[in-house]
Amino acid sequence: MLSCSKLKNILQENPALKDRTLPEGALLSYKGRKYGWLTLKNSSIYLSGNLMQNLKIKTGDKLLAIRSSNIAFTMGVRGTLIDKSNSYIGEIKIY
Repeated sequence: MLSCSKLKNILQENPALKDRTLPEGALLSYKGRKYGWLTLKNSSIYLSGNLMQNLKIKTGDKLLAIRSSNIAFTMGVRGTLIDKSNSYIGEIKIY
């Protein structure tokens, strides 16, 4: 199913991601972004301590869901968009 999606090129150039021989939670770099896979459990994803360390996040950090592309979703914890969201006067829902 994914081989016909917009992820096609990423998967073709990264067979370990395509066939899931890349360990769950491991990251690989492709064109300046990091990609990996996680199993969805009870409608949630769980990040290992190692993955959190690699992503430079910690328990309690608030992650902002950022619309970045039609390929994947992005979560941010620092940077310009985070600064703007912190100074936003309106409501940003927390899930």
